[in-house]
Amino acid sequence: MEKSKNKVFNKVKIIWPLAALFFIGFILFLERTGIVYNAVDVEQSALNTKKEATAAVFQETDCLLVMQEEDEISRQLAEQMQAVLAGMKVPYDIVDAAKIAETDLTGYKKIVFALTDLETVGAGIEPLLEWVENGGIFMNTATFDITYSFDLLAGKMGIREGGEGYRSINGFRVKEGFMIGADNREFLFEEPSIGNIEVLLKPTAQVYVQAADSNLPLLWTADCGKGKFVITNQTLTGKVSRGLLAAAYTLTEEISVYPVINASAFYLDDFPAPVPSGNGTYIREQYGLDIANFYTNIWWEDMLSLQETYGIKHTGMIIEDYSDTVEEPFERTTSDERFTFFGNMLLNAGGELGFHGYNHMPLCLEGFDYKGLYESYELWESKEAMEASIRELLEFSSALFPKETFSVYVPPSNILSEEGRAALLNAHQELRAIAATYLAGDCIYEQEFEVAEDGIVETPRITSGTIMDAYSYLIAWSELNFHFVQSHFLHPDDVLDEDRGAAYGWEKMKEEFIKYVDWIYVSAPEIQNVTGSGMAQAVEIYDTLSLKRVETEEGMRIELGGFMGEASLMVRINQKELKEVKGGSFEKVTEDLYLITAESETIEIITQ
Repeated sequence: MEKSKNKVFNKVKIIWPLAALFFIGFILFLERTGIVYNAVDVEQSALNTKKEATAAVFQETDCLLVMQEEDEISRQLAEQMQAVLAGMKVPYDIVDAAKIAETDLTGYKKIVFALTDLETVGAGIEPLLEWVENGGIFMNTATFDITYSFDLLAGKMGIREGGEGYRSINGFRVKEGFMIGADNREFLFEEPSIGNIEVLLKPTAQVYVQAADSNLPLLWTADCGKGKFVITNQTLTGKVSRGLLAAAYTLTEEISVYPVINASAFYLDDFPAPVPSGNGTYIREQYGLDIANFYTNIWWEDMLSLQETYGIKHTGMIIEDYSDTVEEPFERTTSDERFTFFGNMLLNAGGELGFHGYNHMPLCLEGFDYKGLYESYELWESKEAMEASIRELLEFSSALFPKETFSVYVPPSNILSEEGRAALLNAHQELRAIAATYLAGDCIYEQEFEVAEDGIVETPRITSGTIMDAYSYLIAWSELNFHFVQSHFLHPDDVLDEDRGAAYGWEKMKEEFIKYVDWIYVSAPEIQNVTGSGMAQAVEIYDTLSLKRVETEEGMRIELGGFMGEASLMVRINQKELKEVKGGSFEKVTEDLYLITAESETIEIITQ
């Protein structure tokens, strides 16, 4: 233990007697960590002591989602738009495009098209146009096919010229002040998108998104009689599309209000844990240190520096042993100095500890298909063995950190079977949240931000690592603009793995990671820093909430159902400004986007 402290505080160069060195090291440790407000205790307590939710409220349905049930692209577009509407707490009806002609549109204020072929509407095109001219709002989710029906509507959509062919784009840029984190930035695609209609717009059209390499409009609005078109001229599929879809939907209303999570979390997987194995060549070349000393003197100090600079609250995910044992007995790790040293420093800095596993074997029984991707992983022989490993981890960790409840679990490699999830909950009944991943993948436990039927809060991580590619920035930006959430994880052994950037060296990896972290907090300085259990609390508040929106002479009244004492709402006000919020407070996020903190179950939005 003394040796570890000497390594951490090796800035002291004078040789002291051993007793004096130990004493000074201890004093420096206290000075370094201090008596710090421990947000983890508050967040974990809040999960159990928050106010009881108020009764749900119900909004009248005024949105119609149109799709083509037999078309795969339409189904994909509809799936994401449904997720956006559900997340924004917007009730909607859904209809097949072929039935538009026989659908009564008079009760709807907004119609959203999740398809590309307007020919499927058939005879419904003319009634649809009449509905828009009488005050309806038409929105689409992807570039339309160039067809006869499209040509009929093109002029009404604000198109002056073009519509005769397509062009490719390599990314997009957003009008300054329109969306969070987009100013002076281009978002690039991994491969060019080729299905964008070449158009020139009328001067009266309002453009919000353009191609990165040209002025080709990709999102715009155009007035039509008493109504309006909100037109998307690009096709993004999957969860990465949600931020743009949510922003487009906010253009369908003068005042658009929706709940958000409002939370930023950082997870350290495999930390604390035994010293990881791996290629330490780059560490030795750059620092002249072995792996253990590098983590103590360099990596961990850099993590603490990030925490101090940006207010990050790290959540460390404990691994007790790196063995491949999948049957009892599960031997207790006797060398626990690293666990207590790093764990206590993390806690004293306001962080939290959760579980990653007894070892790094995902909780999957024999017969689970790893699809040839994880040859080193062993499969567990029984549910009882999985439960026993979790109980051993709980006993080991509780002995070292008796005040912690370890309410968050991260599956190794984000893999968790149904049987493993059941074993986990049975062995650790104080578990409140599982944090796997937001994006799909082979064998992956994919999640949405929600409370599961069994009460466990699903809190997916969105991005990972230190070397962030274009897609990572795109999905992070999308979620800032949809859920107003950021959730990232990295591993201490990223610096040992060439696939995760080790060949760049830690200084370059750290530089790239700081760029990402800095972009998050410059883009969204209002976002709340939370630990894993704090994220669970924020997701539960968000998922439980329901909204009823009532237009008033001064602006809008919002009635909140499922209200637990506080909630975060995002509000876009088109053409006016937010003057006052009764029953809450607000901060300006972009030019016409505001973050409201609701402190009452009824709030009044006053505009000017």
